[in-house]
Amino acid sequence: MNKRVQDADGFRGSVRYEGPIQGKNASTVYWGVDWDDPSRGKHSGESGGVRYFEAAHPTSGSFVLPEKVSLGIGILEALHERYMQSEDLDSRAAGRVGTSSGSSKPIQLVGVRKIQEKQDLGVIGKVSVEGSQISHIGNEGELYRVAPNIVELNLGFNLLSSWSEVLKLSTELPQLEHLVLSGNILTYDVDVAAPLVTFPTVHVLVMHYTRTSWGDLLRICRDHFPALRELHAASNQLTDDALRQAADIPSLLEVVDLSHNQVTEWSSVESAVGTWPRLHTLSLNGNNLAQIQPPAPSSSLFLQLASLSLSNNAIADWASIDALNSFPSLEALRLTRNPLLMNVGSAEARMLVVARCASLKVFNSSDVRLKEHQDAEHMYLKRILHEKATVSAFSNRTTLLTHHPRFPELQSLYPDICAAHDAATTTLGATTGPAALAKSLAKVTFVPMSMNATTMDTMVKALPLSMKVAQVKLLVEKKYGLLPTQHHLSFRASKKAMPMPLDDDNGELGYFGVQEGGELLINDLL
Repeated sequence: MNKRVQDADGFRGSVRYEGPIQGKNASTVYWGVDWDDPSRGKHSGESGGVRYFEAAHPTSGSFVLPEKVSLGIGILEALHERYMQSEDLDSRAAGRVGTSSGSSKPIQLVGVRKIQEKQDLGVIGKVSVEGSQISHIGNEGELYRVAPNIVELNLGFNLLSSWSEVLKLSTELPQLEHLVLSGNILTYDVDVAAPLVTFPTVHVLVMHYTRTSWGDLLRICRDHFPALRELHAASNQLTDDALRQAADIPSLLEVVDLSHNQVTEWSSVESAVGTWPRLHTLSLNGNNLAQIQPPAPSSSLFLQLASLSLSNNAIADWASIDALNSFPSLEALRLTRNPLLMNVGSAEARMLVVARCASLKVFNSSDVRLKEHQDAEHMYLKRILHEKATVSAFSNRTTLLTHHPRFPELQSLYPDICAAHDAATTTLGATTGPAALAKSLAKVTFVPMSMNATTMDTMVKALPLSMKVAQVKLLVEKKYGLLPTQHHLSFRASKKAMPMPLDDDNGELGYFGVQEGGELLINDLL
């Protein structure tokens, strides 16, 4: 009942029932198959009111005749088909030789196919037999005699069905370091009373789409892969409750991929992998995480975590980004396609994330240089000061620090920016306070960079920091003949600074960090 099969169209499934079915010839044996792809099936394992098996999905089950599906082949046969030159005979011509009669005849090399196999597979180190319908490893010693030097083996999307079969590889491939088992629905059927079979040299294990439970994943790592450094287990339907299961810690694991599962709560991630002492790379793409909580100051959570991937989640608040700043070793972050960043321009989103995470060196696969980090922090600090001056709720320091926990640190790093803010406040008079600061002016230079501008002359103008971007665009239209829908604006504090797009027409100039002496760049919309 644990056979894996594949049909003529390449669909794979597990046999869950063997026997007759109601309404058909009683002597005909059918196989009830639970297909990996539900679109291949027709029902849940029930037919004519009779339950024959329980399918994993309401439409993933169907009945087939045994001769309509394949039970697979051995790994040696797959290796020969994938890597050997196709020859129908064990002999071939190797040139011609003259005869006594003056004619010539071909030289036949008998057994050349067997020799070629031994030469090719005997030295090969990286092997991929993905999608080759492999269902078994073969007899003991066969694979070792033919291909003993395999270091990296991809057995993805085959017909392997049990761990007892997979474990046979341990004696066949003594140098194996990287094993891919993705797409094989494997039952853990190992006799717990038998001596443990291990892969002492395997560092990387890839098990995407295997429907393996979290408990079994941890047991497999602990009992059979003592040297494992990387575990890739995406798309295994892992839930928060599953991740919270107590288990022994695979202390050597450094890289873990739990992408495209069903994880929604950060606390379950903490329970599952947060205390692993060597974990430095964690991928959680394609889950449904909405919030990240900072680790408690006295905790030992994620102490070595340097790289975190959170693309395609549901993160929607800046508090989650602020929480990441509490991870002591975090240097690389991937955060594409989250609601939080879909409501702002890409440049502004990058600036805010970089500024809120002090140690970030890579964001969305792009390096963060020191100059960019400093520019982002400058801009972010100016925004905080602007909000402090114009948003009444932020006059309360506790509220301000809740929204901007890095504010005290940035004040210490850039006292000149704070001094300029204080000077502007003093100049406007203590009696008028924040309201006056909101009306203060900044003299900036308009720099046309659009080929459609009626003039390429620059324009110097003092603008209120409370002025909205939409109003500035009207000034551009009047001076340069560019409709608001035809151009976009960006600001840079100096010619060496990174331009910051003013991509919110309702945003005030002060919010974007516009300051005295800077430049407003006018570009065509792409």
